[in-house]
Parts: sequence; C-alpha cells; structure tokens
Amino acid sequence: MSNTGLNHWKPGGNAFFAGDCMPFCKDGVFHLYYLLDCGHHNHPIIGGLGGHQYAHAVSTDLIHWEHKPIALGVDLSVGKCSNCTGSMLEVDGKIFVFFSERSMFYSGEQLRIGVSYDGGDHFENWDHIPELTPPADCYGQFRDPQVFRTDDGLIHLLMSSGCKTDGFCHGKVAHYTTKDMIHYEEHEPWLTTDGIPECADYFEWNGKYYYSCNISWETFFHISDSPLGPWTKTVPYAPASRFCAVMKTAPWKDGRRIGVGWVPSLVNGRHIFGGRIVFRELVQKPDGSLGTMFLNEVLPCDFVKKTDGFEVSKSAGFSVKNLGEVPRNFRMDGVLKFKSGTRKFGFVVMEEKQDYRAFITFNPEKNSVSMLGTSIVEVPFENNEVRFRFVRTSNVLDLEINGDRTIVTEYYDMQESVVSFFVDSGAIEVSEINFYN
Repeated sequence: MSNTGLNHWKPGGNAFFAGDCMPFCKDGVFHLYYLLDCGHHNHPIIGGLGGHQYAHAVSTDLIHWEHKPIALGVDLSVGKCSNCTGSMLEVDGKIFVFFSERSMFYSGEQLRIGVSYDGGDHFENWDHIPELTPPADCYGQFRDPQVFRTDDGLIHLLMSSGCKTDGFCHGKVAHYTTKDMIHYEEHEPWLTTDGIPECADYFEWNGKYYYSCNISWETFFHISDSPLGPWTKTVPYAPASRFCAVMKTAPWKDGRRIGVGWVPSLVNGRHIFGGRIVFRELVQKPDGSLGTMFLNEVLPCDFVKKTDGFEVSKSAGFSVKNLGEVPRNFRMDGVLKFKSGTRKFGFVVMEEKQDYRAFITFNPEKNSVSMLGTSIVEVPFENNEVRFRFVRTSNVLDLEINGDRTIVTEYYDMQESVVSFFVDSGAIEVSEINFYN
C-alpha cells in the first residue's frame, strides 16, 4: 500500500501502542511526539501509572518519516513512572515541553518542564521547578498542560482539572499566567465543562481562535474572535473526527492545520486505551467552525479499478448489490445519490466466510452516519447526495463524508473480503466507485 506513512501505524510488537499525540512544527519539520504506551495503560512493572515516554518521529513532507530516539523518558529507579500529555513552546530559540509527571512516591500529578537544546530531539529537566499548586477546589486530576504566548509577552498555562459541587464532579480548566515559567498567577477558570476536560489544544487560524479539549477520548472545539475568549461551542457541537482520540494539532505549510490522534484498540469486543495513529486535515468553514478530512499525503493512491454506475432499490425491505472481492488494504471513493424518503443506505465490508461484517450506514432521517456501533450526528445530506472516501488498513476502518466529517474505528482484522452496497426501503444511485491501494 503506497504513501500511508504513519497513518494507522502502531509501534512494533504486541505490547506497544500509540497513545496521546503532540504534533509540533518548526522550520518546515513536522515533529510528532506521542505517548509510547505499554500494555494499554497497564505497564507490567508499574501498572496503571502507564510508564509513558515521549516517542518521536519527524517528517518534511508527511509521507516519509524518520523515527528518533525517545525524546522524553522516565526513570523508574528514581520513582518517575509516567509522563502525561503535554505541549511545546519555543522561547529564545529553545523548545520547552510542559508536562505533568506521575510518580510512585506521590499521588496525582505534578507540573514539570523540560528543555531541548537540539531542536526538539531530546528534552532534559529544566533547572527550575515551577512553583504551581492545584487550585483550592481541585478535585481529581491536575495535568495535561497547554501553553501559549500572547502579544504582551505573557505565557498562558491551561491545566485540566475538576471540582466537586453538591457531590457532583465537574470539569474545569485552570488558567495561569507567568513571565518566567517559574512563578504563576492564577486567574478565573478558563472554561467549565460537564465532563473532565483532558489534553487541551489552543491555536489561532485565519483570525479565529480555537480551544479544544477531550472528554471521554472525543475532541470538542470551542471558538472565539479574541485570544482569551469568551468561548462558544463550534456548530455543530459534535466530535470533529469521531473516535480519533485526543486529537491535537499543529500548523503546516501553506496555511494548513494538521490534527493527529489515535484510534482505540479493540480487545475482547471493547475499545481500550492505546492504538494506532490517525492523521486528519482540519477544514475551516466560512462561519469559523471546524471539520476534518483525510490527509491526502497518507492516503493509498495507486489506482486499482473503477466500477461503473449502478442502482440499488426496493420500495420496502432490504436490497443489496455485491461489488465483489477487495484486498485486505484498500481505499474506496464514491458518490451516492438517494431518493427522497429513503430510510437507510450504505455499504458493508464482509469477510468471505461471513464471520465478520462491518456496516457503514447513512441515515438521512436522523442526519447521522454510523459505523460499527459508533456514529456522528448533524451530518447534512444536501441535494440528496453523499460524497465519501473509505480506507481500510488491516483492522482500521476510516471514513470521510462530504469532505468535512470523519469517523474511524478499529475492528477485527479481515483478510480478503467483499464490498456490497445496500438500501433499506428506498433507492440509491451510484455514479462510479474507484478503488486504490
């Protein structure tokens, strides 16, 4: 399969997986830092503390990658057990990483700062310990720092936190400013959320400001016309990329914005922490809201065959059109036009022995698209038409809809399989289907 790069990739071996990703761009080089996960957040020595280190890969074209040595490690001999998700900031030609550290010698997390003198290849402990303690009402976590600098020179630090009110736990983003990265002034909470916000991101793009946080692995964006808010939820307020867990972003060439997350692993029928890396390209709509699409640089692009147009219809009940066998890894592009009143339609990827079936279902009545039990909502079906791109890479199923919504999931690895299009009480017209690998 050509040009897939790190898309749908995981570290080698059965015990290692990719966790939270932290992209960073400098001087035309895309740095991808990610948590090197061992045992799905269940390290064999330290268990639930993770043992996470910052693995590191770099690219100048998003296609060809060089894997670097560990950029930020842990030292079990001195009690350092895991590095939480962090963020990078360039100051006076040096790259600093803000992260929270877990230790076997204390509970919770403590803010730490590392510094790189070699352009981001390796981080060492900064000489100073930041003087920062959790807010008085902090409940649960105090981690996942996100840092940025405003025009007045102040460095802003956002920390994922929580508070407990009337017996209920609520999410809160603590907000601090600092001039020297040592002493911090606390401000009113940056944002409050229903769930605990994790792994924040912050950036400016074409005059709009964006803050994102992850709740239960899903990334939600907020938008503002000012660098410090107030913040409103983007419309539609739904994951920009369903099941692309903990997506953080970095600027790229020609004004682009690239997001990177991971798809949870499927183990014993349940999705759990750590999996394969997933790339997305952000789409900025006229109203400033954000969507996502596939990253063209990492798509399978070798043309295989074209299937001519066809129709599938049945006034009541289920009708199927079989397109035949497809390889283990493939990309499929197409346009589906449906008759008004059509209940459901889509396609299914099915193992030849029919042990496993993956249904991708479009539901115009509910403006939703579902794939193996997970779904995205508020999908506009304009002009009774759906454009899609679909990629299967070993056990990952990845779907783009209308160039601005994506959904991904992991499924059981199917070898040779077949693709069939279906309609449930209605009619669809397929102009053509193109296959690539």
